[in-house]
Amino acid sequence: MNESLTNRQIAFIIFGIVVGYGTLGLPKDITENAGTGAWFTLLISVVITMIFTYIITYLSYVHENKTIYEYSNILVGKFITFIFMIIYIIYFFVLFTMVTRISSEAIRLMVLIKTPVWALNLIFFLVVYYAVIKKLSVIGRVCEIYGLIIIIAALTIHGAVFTQGKLINLKPFFVAGHMGAYVKATLVTLVPFLGIEILVIIPFDNNKNNKKIFKYTIAMIGLIGFCYILNVESCISVMGVDGIVHYEDALFATIRRIDIKSLEFLERIDGIFLTIWIMCIICTITLGAYGSIFMINKLYNKIHFNILAFIVILSSFIVSQIPKTADEVGKILDYVGYLGLITAGVIPLILLIITKVKKYDKKI
Repeated sequence: MNESLTNRQIAFIIFGIVVGYGTLGLPKDITENAGTGAWFTLLISVVITMIFTYIITYLSYVHENKTIYEYSNILVGKFITFIFMIIYIIYFFVLFTMVTRISSEAIRLMVLIKTPVWALNLIFFLVVYYAVIKKLSVIGRVCEIYGLIIIIAALTIHGAVFTQGKLINLKPFFVAGHMGAYVKATLVTLVPFLGIEILVIIPFDNNKNNKKIFKYTIAMIGLIGFCYILNVESCISVMGVDGIVHYEDALFATIRRIDIKSLEFLERIDGIFLTIWIMCIICTITLGAYGSIFMINKLYNKIHFNILAFIVILSSFIVSQIPKTADEVGKILDYVGYLGLITAGVIPLILLIITKVKKYDKKI
């Protein structure tokens, strides 16, 4: 089934699922491992992610109007495809479930201290259910609108943060002797780029001529990488390396320190940031939910999509209450990150190799 998405909407779907909760802790995580050379480590991660994105885009491009379920059946057969589907289902389900829970925890600590986490979870899940049953074409349009707003707001906020920072905090920009540490730190910085595997459920109506899709998907990864670098560097400029490592939500902690007297509407930008961040979270969990429901629906297509969506989201709400603390949720998300490397890199690479060896890209 073709969801009739434009190239731009596909690109913003990538932005919607990739840019989310991870932006809060990114400055702390990468600074602990790479120091002021964080920007270089992020560049390495951007290049690696671009390669993964190209592979997934290529598979969807050569297998016109097919998702991973269809072309995997052609390439590796039903049994292996079933295993792949289970991996993707687990990944997307746990991703959107735990991101919803930990985002609710963050919102409660930031502004709604007396609000139960389950209540915040419920609100998120109700919004997600309504969005998911509208299918991917509507979600794509929402991501396109939200994405433009988020990008403009992010550039404005990080620009404002930079005006309050100090250049000395960003030095040394690069230390050749720390090259090993920079490369090793990519294990941390690759995780915030995960989500690109959402492309495996998007059928491309390419007519064999729409090669522009590669430019859109690759360019979006570059834009996300640029935003991440701005995120980290602006935080370091204000708090310094030694200050950032003490905050799990380093980005929000930095923004709360900013007080711009000369700009009345930006005098306190933490409220603006929180609104934009919630928009990011809604996109991320909606796409994660849609991914898991879509995969399950492929395996059990006798169940109506809307009913299946209700069952999955209700199950997600129940599962989201199991972890007792935010630390437990964080550990689960760490494991999800490792699983994401399989869904974004290993499985698409296997399918690409088979496509090339059997020359399916030449036959199709």
